[in-house]
Amino acid sequence: MFNSKYKKILHKVTSQLLKNKKNKKNLFCLVSGPQGSGKTTFTGFVKNQLEKQKLKVLVLSIDDFYLSKDERKKLSLKISPLLLTRGVPGTHNLKHLKNVVKIFLSNKKKKYIFPKFSKAEDDHLKSKFNILNFPYDVFILEGWCVNYPGEAKQTLCKPINKLEKNQDISLKWRNYVNNQSKIYFKSIYKKSDFSIFLKIPSFSHVFKWRKKQEMQIPKKKQMSNTQLKTFISFYERITKQLLQSKKKLFNCEVKILSNHSYSNLKINF
Repeated sequence: MFNSKYKKILHKVTSQLLKNKKNKKNLFCLVSGPQGSGKTTFTGFVKNQLEKQKLKVLVLSIDDFYLSKDERKKLSLKISPLLLTRGVPGTHNLKHLKNVVKIFLSNKKKKYIFPKFSKAEDDHLKSKFNILNFPYDVFILEGWCVNYPGEAKQTLCKPINKLEKNQDISLKWRNYVNNQSKIYFKSIYKKSDFSIFLKIPSFSHVFKWRKKQEMQIPKKKQMSNTQLKTFISFYERITKQLLQSKKKLFNCEVKILSNHSYSNLKINF
C-alpha cells in the first residue's frame, strides 16, 4: 500500500488542496470511499502534510455523527426496523453536522461540543465528547457515503440483495435513506470546495477490507463473518451507485487496486 506511487498521489492531492486554499479564508474538503478503502489513513496523511504548512486542520468522519442506539430505536419503530442498524444516511445527527459546517464556514472563534460515538459499543459514550475549537483553516469530512446525491425513485424498486428483498418489501427503508441522502447532499456536501473519491475495484472487495478493520476492535465486540456480511449489505446500494456513477461527482478520483495500492489520480476539472 505505502509504495512510491501511493506517496506521490497523496502529495499531488495535498498540493491541489493547498492550491485551492490559496485564495480562500478556509477550505471545506470531502473524502469519500467504500468501507475499508483507507479513508482514515489517507486523511491522516493529508492532515499531517497540511499542518506542516502551518494550517490548522479539522478531520471528522461522518461516523462521528451517528445517532445513539436509543435514537435509532425510536427511528426504527417509526419508519423501518432496518434503521436500528447504523450506517446509512438518516442514522446521523444532521443537526450537529450542519452546525459544525456552519461554524467552520463562518471562520469565527467558537467552541463546539457534541457526543462521542463508539463503534465497539454501537452507541454514544457516557461523559465523553468531541470538543472542537474553531476556527480551522481546513475541514476534511470523510465517510463511505459522503457526496452521494441520492438516486432516481424508479430505480429503488428493484432490490439488489436479500436484505432489501426480504426485509424492505414496502420500500420504506430505501425511500427514507434516499430522501435523506438528497438532504445531506443539499445541506452539507454542496457547500464543499473540493471532493476526493477513493475508488476500489468493486464492491466484492469491501468484505475483505472491512474484515481487517473489524480485527482492530476488541475480540468480544467483533462481528462474525455472517454478521459482517449482513452489516455490509446495508451499505451495498449506495456503494455500488458511487462506484458505477458516470457523473463527475468528485473533483478527483484515486484508483485503488485489489492489493490496496494506489494506481493513478484522475482530476475531473
